[in-house]
Amino acid sequence: MTPSDHGHFDTAASTWDDDPAKVERAQSTAALLAQKLPLRGDERVLEVGGGTGQLSLALADRVGSVLVTDASSGMVEVARANIERAGVGERLSAEQLDLVSDPLPDERFDGAWAQLAFHHVHDLDALLARVHEVLVPGGWLAVVDLDDDRAGAFHANHDDFTGHHGFDRGAFAERLRRNGFRDVTISDAGSVEKELGGDDQGRGTFSMFLAVGHA
Repeated sequence: MTPSDHGHFDTAASTWDDDPAKVERAQSTAALLAQKLPLRGDERVLEVGGGTGQLSLALADRVGSVLVTDASSGMVEVARANIERAGVGERLSAEQLDLVSDPLPDERFDGAWAQLAFHHVHDLDALLARVHEVLVPGGWLAVVDLDDDRAGAFHANHDDFTGHHGFDRGAFAERLRRNGFRDVTISDAGSVEKELGGDDQGRGTFSMFLAVGHA
């Protein structure tokens, strides 16, 4: 993410959860992860690009603890307030952290998850390598993100967007393997609706995938 990306999310943070679709999306992703991941109930989990924490809040009772990280200070501030309001501070915490450039946590994690965060990261190889570094042997990474959107329609109303317009599933799986992940699987993860650019273009539906790999 660039400084302008941080600024966008800092500004949007205070009203992010006012959109019911965003909260519902986090809940749907949480249900999918609970179904697909071998959760025991005692895992230490890292969330990458966790925003306001809605995904981890929805999974708080399925794991031992979650560190929600985001590069946006505004998002982290809202995540902390959400965690306190939900009364799950003994399990969840939030920290402003750019996992590409900031010092890594000392803790090691049993798993990591991310929802619609990776397409904002320029240096995916650096991010994947560093997530791999903080996972215990056999730990898992679960990424939910956009399928290939070569036309750039998903971010058409964001002129300053400089990230990835979704991902080709095969190429993303190969990137995971190249960065040390094994037993990589890719499956469908539903879809997301979003307002398109322009005044009269309506809403678009964009498919998502779930990629899971093991350290």
